[in-house]
Amino acid sequence: MLLVVSLDGMRPDYVLKADEHGLKIPHLRRLLAEGAHASGVRGVLPTVTYPSHTTILTGVWPAKHGIYSNVVTDPLGKNLDGWYWYAEVIRAPTLWDAASSAGMKVGSVSWPVSVGAKGVAYLIPEYWRAPKGPDDIKLMRAISTPGLIDEIQKQVGLYVTDLDAGIEGDRQRTKYAAAILREKKVQFMTVHLAALDHIEHGGGPFSPEANAALEQLDQQVGQLEEAAKSVFGKVTLCVLSDHGFARTDHKLNLLKPFLETGLVTLNSANKIADWKAYPKADGGSAEIYLKDAHDDAIRQKVRELLQRLAADSGNGINQILDAKEVAASGGDPEAAFWVDMKVNFSVESNATGQTGPKKVGGTHGYLPSHPELQASFFIAGPGIEHGLDLGSIDMRSIAPTLANCLGVTFASGDLKALPVCASK
Repeated sequence: MLLVVSLDGMRPDYVLKADEHGLKIPHLRRLLAEGAHASGVRGVLPTVTYPSHTTILTGVWPAKHGIYSNVVTDPLGKNLDGWYWYAEVIRAPTLWDAASSAGMKVGSVSWPVSVGAKGVAYLIPEYWRAPKGPDDIKLMRAISTPGLIDEIQKQVGLYVTDLDAGIEGDRQRTKYAAAILREKKVQFMTVHLAALDHIEHGGGPFSPEANAALEQLDQQVGQLEEAAKSVFGKVTLCVLSDHGFARTDHKLNLLKPFLETGLVTLNSANKIADWKAYPKADGGSAEIYLKDAHDDAIRQKVRELLQRLAADSGNGINQILDAKEVAASGGDPEAAFWVDMKVNFSVESNATGQTGPKKVGGTHGYLPSHPELQASFFIAGPGIEHGLDLGSIDMRSIAPTLANCLGVTFASGDLKALPVCASK
C-alpha cells in the first residue's frame, strides 16, 4: 500500500534542520530516519501548486502535461478566476491511471487537478467557487464519488472546501482521508494538505505561525499513517511537497508599466478592456503573453519594456527568459517572456497596486533554480534503505519512483526511477 501526503509549501529544511527551528515533528523525523529522502527537489516552471502536483503524478513538465499555472490565463476575466481544476485537461498519463489499470483501488482527497479523475475510485477533489458560503459543500458532493461525503460526514462532521481555513480545514481533510483508508481499503492514496502554504503566505517560512502549523500537520501525517496501517499492517509512506517558499518584503506591480505603454487598456471599472501583451503574475514570477503571437513589433516593444524595468534594481527583476528559454525549461509554450523576481520580491498584476516595500510575507512561483524554492521528498516503508540520502533530485523522477513502489508499469515519464523501491 502506498500513501502519498503532500504538505503544500514545505521546504526540506523544515525537516532536515528541524532542531535549528525548534520543531516538534516526531512523525516527519522518524520518516527521515527510517527511509530515503532528497536534500531538495528541483521543481517546475512556475513553482506553484497545480503544475507541481501534476508533474508529481505524471513525471513530465507542464509543457507536456498542460497544467501551466494555478489560475487559467484569462486577461478579460471571462472565466471568473477559474483554476486548473479539471483532470480532463491533463495531457499525460497519471499514477492514478496506472494503479487503476493494474487493478488497484485508488483514493484521493483534495489533490489539485482532480475533478473528474477517472482512475480514482474514491474521490474528493480540490474545488471551490464560494468556499465561505453554504453551497460549496453541495457542489463538492456532486463532483465527488457518489455518496462518499455523506457517508463520512456522519462520522467526522462537515467537509471543508476552503483552503484558507488553515489547520481546521486540513484537520477535516485528514479525517475524510483516514476514513477512506480504513473503510475502502485503497491501495494507493493521495492527500493534499494546504495549511502551511496559506500561513507562509501571511508571515513567511519559519515564522512562529508556520512552525506551529507544521507541528499540527505532523500529527495529521501520523493519523493518516495509522489509518493505513490499521488495514494493511505494512505501508509505504511518502511525504512530499510541491515547492519551497521565500520570505518577501518588496513587490513589483508589473501591470502598471504595461498600462503606461498602451499594451493593456482598462475600462471605467478598472478592469482590462483590451490588451496586446499581458503580464500574468504567479507570485515570484510572471508569464508575459501576446494577444497576437505573430506580432513581432509588439514582441519587440515588450522586450524593450522588460529590459528597461530590469535595469532599475528597485524593481527587483532577477532574470528575463524569452520564449525559447521558457520552452527549454518546460514552461507554457504560449508564453512570450518570463519575468523571474529576486526572492524577496513578489510580483503583482493589478490596476492599483504600487511597486516598493510591502508587509513581510512569503511567496513562491519563482524559477526552480532558487535554493529557497526546493521542494521535499521523504519516503519510508518495507525494503527502503534507512537514512538513504538521494541528494538533489528532479521532480519528474518522483512519478516513476512511486510507480516502482506500487509495482505498476509507468513508462511515460521523462526520467528513470530513483533507487528507492525495487521494481515489484
